[in-house]
Amino acid sequence: MKRIENEINKIKKFLEKEVFVIIHQEKFPINDCKITLNKNPENNFIDYNIQLKEIIFPPSEITFNKVGLNNSFVIKSDNNKYIIPLKSSTSPRIKKMGLSENLLGEITSIYSENFPTNSDSYFRSVMKIKDDGFVTIFLGSEYTCEKTQYGLGLIELKFDDLEYQVFRHRAEKEYYLIIECLNKTDLQAFENYNELILKSLGLLTGHWYQNEHFIFSYNSSNFTYINSIYYKNLEDSIITNHELINPQEFRSFLRANGDENAKLTPQLFPEKTLSLLVFCLKTNPEIERTIDLLIKGNSIESSIIRCSIFHVALETIVGLIHKQNKKLFEPIKSVESLTELKEDFQSLLDNKKHLFSELDFSIISKKIEYLNTPFNKDIFLLAFEFYKIDLPEWLKKMLSTRNKFLHGKTPFKEEHIKTRIKELNLYADRIHLLTSILILKYAGYRGHIKNHAAYSLRMEEHYSEKEFEKDLGQNDNVYYKI
Repeated sequence: MKRIENEINKIKKFLEKEVFVIIHQEKFPINDCKITLNKNPENNFIDYNIQLKEIIFPPSEITFNKVGLNNSFVIKSDNNKYIIPLKSSTSPRIKKMGLSENLLGEITSIYSENFPTNSDSYFRSVMKIKDDGFVTIFLGSEYTCEKTQYGLGLIELKFDDLEYQVFRHRAEKEYYLIIECLNKTDLQAFENYNELILKSLGLLTGHWYQNEHFIFSYNSSNFTYINSIYYKNLEDSIITNHELINPQEFRSFLRANGDENAKLTPQLFPEKTLSLLVFCLKTNPEIERTIDLLIKGNSIESSIIRCSIFHVALETIVGLIHKQNKKLFEPIKSVESLTELKEDFQSLLDNKKHLFSELDFSIISKKIEYLNTPFNKDIFLLAFEFYKIDLPEWLKKMLSTRNKFLHGKTPFKEEHIKTRIKELNLYADRIHLLTSILILKYAGYRGHIKNHAAYSLRMEEHYSEKEFEKDLGQNDNVYYKI
């Protein structure tokens, strides 16, 4: 039985307009002044209005450092006492041109005075989302939150001997996503995993919620009594339709292709795989960077930029796979004979050293040393072969466009680019697909993955009632099993 009514009420109270007094440890113009906080639900920050006791003149003296906003400070009202931490308030601006007793600005984070920022506690994060079915693509459990029974959506994740639970709740036409740790942990560890969970969900669903959240601390994993609250603004959320997993749509796809016995359960994304994916992000910065590039690239309109970004993402994940499996990527398997041959080559070069400059000698030596290193194009193909993924020729063709996009070019002539936007978007979606396949296989996933290039073609073909040419991917499947 989950309960978050107290948290929702706390958030509503927190967002109400309130007047405080500033308590600063040092002597600054804002010390002992009244500060009014007001949170507009449409903004990812809190507006502040400081009423000065004296007008600051000249206006050039109204700077971040001089008025006292460069340090953390306490604000106190009749009912609450909060800390505004370092670097969480913007530089002040005057209310009107000329003399003013009011300084205006924004606050991006604030927390209760007793919030355990430097000690272990039980934490729960609550944030607003726009999708009621956000976590129902996962093979989770049924649960009850307040008086609502949910048939699916409680996700249990385990890593570092910590157990996290993720679920959603609807209250008064508002949707909330809750992430909680059932073990005592420190704030930084909780926030790190919180971010990685949201990022992993963002990759799979196309919805990366990161705008702002409320973190609550508790004395026990029952999450019954709230000890304190922490408001934190992050970046803007990235909401796209670029989902990778859609069980319901996938089941319809199977039925349309004659599979009437398709069952829902095996098509849901496994909790264990999600745990592994999150842990991959934590232990491999390359994986996290790859996912960052994929999600943020989807928010960009330019197809050429998307292609370039996704190729960088593909390069990143392929580089990691190659680095961790170099022996398997070596094209020459007769290692002992090759070692002997390399020694002979190096000996011959050493004897002829006087014929080369120092730089030339160094270059040739490195060529000999890396004689068993595959070519860049082969490394990409070998990465898929490593996971036993047999790519069709039209997807292999995408890999050959790497150098063009990474050097600011496209596969088309410059004068034709503006007329080939549709093809460039298909290129971007397919490179995204290739990169996503490697990420999911790295995390041990077996299941379906959505091919957005084929999906967009099918939708356009359906509504325009015309067939597309084969070079646009007419025979391309909307879903793949990997």
